[in-house]
Amino acid sequence: MAGMTCGTGGPGRSGAPILPVRRRRKARIPLVLVLALILVGLLTGCAPSHKAVGDTWQPSTVDHDGVDRSNVLVSLIGRPSSSSGTAPKDVDSRILASLKGQRMDGYYWQAASARDQQAGVEDAVNRGVKLILLDAPAEGDWIPSLSQARKAGIPVAVIPERGATWEGGPDGIYYAATLSLEAGTDRGKPVLLADALQNIIDDGPHARTLRVTLGQVEDRHE
Repeated sequence: MAGMTCGTGGPGRSGAPILPVRRRRKARIPLVLVLALILVGLLTGCAPSHKAVGDTWQPSTVDHDGVDRSNVLVSLIGRPSSSSGTAPKDVDSRILASLKGQRMDGYYWQAASARDQQAGVEDAVNRGVKLILLDAPAEGDWIPSLSQARKAGIPVAVIPERGATWEGGPDGIYYAATLSLEAGTDRGKPVLLADALQNIIDDGPHARTLRVTLGQVEDRHE
């Protein structure tokens, strides 16, 4: 009697059992791993080319839903204690009060020097905030700390100590806009600070230099 077909496990012509032959299956990458790789790719691609994070809008940009304000956390890097003019803590406390009045959460990083401010930027990156608001940055090398924010995809807005430009600051790809704190003037009412920051977070159209007001908080201090 002829032996059984190969692969049945029965005896062959020699009487020895024939073991079933198993085909090797091609290794498949788990779906979870594929999604993780895609996510890593997205995270590592947060820094736009030749543009600042939060300042990439152009007419061809596809409309998208922005971040809900209740989910926004702003890191306010306080102005150094050596800053001239109004007491540093007074300005920063008014900024925080304005954000709170507009339903935007913020926390304060007190600083006495450029190094302290830069440490605050690094802390904000570790916290994963939605925006870093840098008040009166002191003179120093800002590229290392702001590069971390850029790579993490966190937009930065700057309130220069003097005027509407950051004199001696790094290249504009490291921050989305400079803000000038003003009350209502004959040139027209400035935009609310929280609204300006929300627009930057949502990567909406905006000028590189923005005149902003603290709203009712500002009015109480006029």
